[in-house]
Amino acid sequence: MFFTPWTPPTDIEAQLQAATAHGDWDGQIGALAVAELYVDADRAEADGLVPPAPLVPYRDPASGKRCLPVLTRGALPPWRPDRVFQRTTLDELALEWPHDKWHLAVNPGQPSAAVLPATPLNREAWLEVYAEAPPPASGRLLSLYTGPLHGPLAHGLACGAPLAVRDGVPWNELGGVYRDYDEDRAVLRDTWGVADPAGWWHLTQRLLAGAGAGRDAEFALRAREGLAEHAGSAGAPPATEEWRQAVHHVLVHRAAPEAEVRAMDAVVTRIAEAEERLRGEAVLQPGQRIASAAAHDLASAVAVARLGLAARLCGPADAERVVLSAGEAARRTYGSWSAFAAGFLLGRALGPGGAADPRAGGSGDPVLLAHRVLTADPASPWANIPWS
Repeated sequence: MFFTPWTPPTDIEAQLQAATAHGDWDGQIGALAVAELYVDADRAEADGLVPPAPLVPYRDPASGKRCLPVLTRGALPPWRPDRVFQRTTLDELALEWPHDKWHLAVNPGQPSAAVLPATPLNREAWLEVYAEAPPPASGRLLSLYTGPLHGPLAHGLACGAPLAVRDGVPWNELGGVYRDYDEDRAVLRDTWGVADPAGWWHLTQRLLAGAGAGRDAEFALRAREGLAEHAGSAGAPPATEEWRQAVHHVLVHRAAPEAEVRAMDAVVTRIAEAEERLRGEAVLQPGQRIASAAAHDLASAVAVARLGLAARLCGPADAERVVLSAGEAARRTYGSWSAFAAGFLLGRALGPGGAADPRAGGSGDPVLLAHRVLTADPASPWANIPWS
């Protein structure tokens, strides 16, 4: 009989397994101090529809101890509509632990399982280790080694990787959480104005259609592509003034109102200025042009699909369809990951608040930092998933 070797979903589960196998208590606590930990909850309770049930420990069959369970991110079970997950940390557990004789069970029943005593002295040690651990940082490339790494679904998820890296979540996860249930619902409500399945569906369709940067920006970019093709210039973009005049000519030919002409003139200026900033950041090479700003919307569609699944506003099949559609639209619009990345940054600059963000284009810009991680890290999906 052959057994498939266990693949740790993330480095945290690998560290826990190794520490437990060697009886390394310090290693166990050190891994938990930097881990995202999750508590399983009934969705009706999380939504406030029913009173929360009293906290009851279970008896761990391996150790015989009475335990309260927590899960690391890589050990979360498959998505269910009625069960959700609330995020916690080792210090919160230490400060809020309900009973001195109960133990902490981490990933029970899994290869990375660990059972730890939780006496007052133990919890003081948890706090000391947690205080010395580096804080979780955004701007990290995180992968689920058991998640999609190749194929169309991985390609679609990789289109959302700039936002996943910015948010410090695995880029290739489509499951029960994005950050955690309450926060995921809050982000959809406060950032996207979505609180129900119908709103989620309409938002994903708008994003897949590339409506975020605006029709004016796409019109201006298509006009520049047409001007370049007419002039036989496959490389360097037309001069900004030549481009502006071409757009002006088309609008006058269509008898567009003067207000629309002025608005399009401003759009051309914004795109030219944004591209110049991207050249200064070495995202664009001299003479390189961007054909579309839709990449930001497509990346956002992937993020919203993941958030909707985590917030239980859609099911796995619906979320997967959005991710696959985003990947297909990206391949139709762009010819490479580098072209997609440039379109993403341009779309972000042209979108609401993009130009007003004081970090945009600066050393503290989290989106630009995510771009650099994805283009430089050899483990990046952009380096390992073929574009077409």
